[in-house]
Amino acid sequence: MQKIRELLDKAKALVPESEEMRQRIRVVERHILLPIKVVALPIVLWKALAQIWSAEVLTHWDATMHMIYLFFVFYFMISLAWGILIWGMAGLKRWQLLIVLFAGILADTLFLAGVMVGSHGFDSPVFWLFCFWIIRTSVCLPTFMMQLSVASIICLLYVSAGLLESWAVSADGFTREAFAEPVVLRIFFLVMLSVCSMGVHLTLVRQKQVREEAQEFWLRQEQIRANGRLAAEIAHQLKNPLGIINNVAYIIQKKVERGKTDIDGQIQIIREEINRSDQIITDLMGYAKLAEGTLERLAINAELDRALDQVFPKGTQFGIDISKEYAQGLPQLMMQRSHLAEILVNLLSNARDILEDRGQIALRSRFSSDYAVIVEIADSGPGISAEFLSQIWVPYFTTKRKGTGLGLSIVKHNVEMYGGTIEVYSEPGRGTCFTIQLPARSFLKMS
Repeated sequence: MQKIRELLDKAKALVPESEEMRQRIRVVERHILLPIKVVALPIVLWKALAQIWSAEVLTHWDATMHMIYLFFVFYFMISLAWGILIWGMAGLKRWQLLIVLFAGILADTLFLAGVMVGSHGFDSPVFWLFCFWIIRTSVCLPTFMMQLSVASIICLLYVSAGLLESWAVSADGFTREAFAEPVVLRIFFLVMLSVCSMGVHLTLVRQKQVREEAQEFWLRQEQIRANGRLAAEIAHQLKNPLGIINNVAYIIQKKVERGKTDIDGQIQIIREEINRSDQIITDLMGYAKLAEGTLERLAINAELDRALDQVFPKGTQFGIDISKEYAQGLPQLMMQRSHLAEILVNLLSNARDILEDRGQIALRSRFSSDYAVIVEIADSGPGISAEFLSQIWVPYFTTKRKGTGLGLSIVKHNVEMYGGTIEVYSEPGRGTCFTIQLPARSFLKMS
């Protein structure tokens, strides 16, 4: 008993995602069943009304069929409301959609039961539609318990319809011939089909979960390896200047012991290596910075000008021509000013360094159709070769002689933290263009 309870608990946990469930309902209910009902139900309504108006109720069979035809009229109205709701299912919440689906399956099964009564009961070929209804249940309903409940109702209505037909015939003093197939065999087939359909459904959902878990495991393993590589790179980056400082300190010590005083060159080397280490640590702090601080409404054009003033201070002479193409009326960005500044300053600094006081930098801003702001920073520099394009976002990868290789990785980190994207277009000899897309009215993405 305990094992059965554990198995049921596991089955309850296997639930498809909401969007996957909606897609199944959209295909089965709206794209398949709804067109069939649009064609068939007017015929059913016409026949039901004709029978109600013309047929006389003289026997138990006539009374039973009269009641069924009345239900057919009521079923037509239910199906009309069901079709409207299924057609507009995008506006329904999950629980509302499940209620509509449950009511639709129940009404359809009652309709099948009525058709079965009028077409030889247990001997009716409508039996195979009951089988299809069980498969429909396992495809569309998301949870094991809902599938089990509805499948049980379908089986119960099948048996009830057969018994009602037998009673109506025998109440009028008639006897039925032996059924073409044993009733028990058909009921057993329905039960086994219910179990198998639910089993297949649960198996498919479980397989999908296993694939997602395997993918998540692989991603976490990659993160661990990436963290290990990052730690090794940090150690390597800091070990080099520390080793140089240690060697120079040893040289200074030996010179002092010998009474020599020409140690200015060695002291300068120590200062340079300390500054280099400080820069590495500063960049690492910027790379590891989380979403702390205050969000502000920022105008992208004003922030571009602010970044230009930082990279090209007023009063300094640069042989670089800067052009601006700013769109007006752009929505404001909800960001931390420091994060946006790091993005723009890093890209402008890279463009300035690569141009070496000759060339052009173009700044452009525009509005995207999906309510996002697009910023382009383009330079007329030598461009980036294809073999390096895929590596420029990797921490510590750099083509500069004195670069740390963290600038662009910080840029990408900050852009993606706000749900944005950044792309680079470059060809050797034709310059480079960074395109940033930042969604307006978006909050900081916390991961």
